[in-house]
Amino acid sequence: QNGELVTVRLTLTIPETTYYLLVEDHFPAGAEVVDISLKTSQQSAEPQYNPHAPFEQGWGWWYFGDPQVFDDRISWAVDTLPAGTYELTYQFVTVQPGEYRVIPARAYQSYFPEVQGNSAGDIFEIKE
Repeated sequence: QNGELVTVRLTLTIPETTYYLLVEDHFPAGAEVVDISLKTSQQSAEPQYNPHAPFEQGWGWWYFGDPQVFDDRISWAVDTLPAGTYELTYQFVTVQPGEYRVIPARAYQSYFPEVQGNSAGDIFEIKE
C-alpha cells in the first residue's frame, strides 16, 4: 500500500573473518528510506539499543557503524567482521504507486572485490 512502512532485513553469513566489508542495498524507486537521524523523518518502530541489556539484539551488532543513506541505496561498512551470521535492518516508506525492479543487495570486500555475495533481485509492487 502507498504510504506503508516496510522493514527490510538483510542476513549475512560470513564463513571466515572478513576485512573491510561493504554492504549495499538499493531500495525501489517508489520508496524513500527512513533516516531516523533526521528530526523530520518518521521514527522507527524497531526497538532501539538498550544500554541495560546490550545483548538483547543479539551478538555482534556493534561491528557495523551507522549506515550511510544515499538517494538510491543504503550502505554499511565494517573494518573487521568475525565469522558468523549477522542481520542488518532498515525501513523505508512507499511513496509512489507502481511496479519497480529491486536491484540485488551486495556485500563485498573493498580491497578484494572478487570476494563478494549478492541477494536475488525482485519486483516490488506498491498499490494505491
